Amino acid sequence: MPLFARKSEDPLTVRQKELEAEMVRLQAQLGRLQKEPPAAAAPKPVSPVDKAPFAPPLTPPPPAVPAAKPAGQFNDLGVRKWDVGAAWQRLLNHLRGPTGNNPRLTKMLAAGSIHGLRPLRHERRVARNRTIALFVTLFLILAGVAHVYLRNAR
Repeated sequence: MPLFARKSEDPLTVRQKELEAEMVRLQAQLGRLQKEPPAAAAPKPVSPVDKAPFAPPLTPPPPAVPAAKPAGQFNDLGVRKWDVGAAWQRLLNHLRGPTGNNPRLTKMLAAGSIHGLRPLRHERRVARNRTIALFVTLFLILAGVAHVYLRNAR
């Protein structure tokens, strides 16, 4: 077994190919079903109930009663009062941004549960290390420029 051998395909690609094959099979089956003529339906016997004239409903439905508004949330004019707690929650939700379409997949990626894919914590560590290296480099450049400037200012 070679030391640095990689698997030819990861599990997600294999599953994608399985699903595509299943989709092709279902489309072929759908095409066969559309080509077949529908079975001739036997005529339905007519009953005397079917020939009866249409009867309107006996009683009209009762009018909808509007739900009572909680007294503490609305003022005298019926306008909703300003709620500090709800405004704070709306602001936090706005700053957080939308949630992912598939929270289960997000959890699996974060935990590293999908074999063949690196977990998000590895990617975060790499990004953090890059950021630290960038700041150290910029600090050294800035310190060098300041040293040269202060040396020539005398």
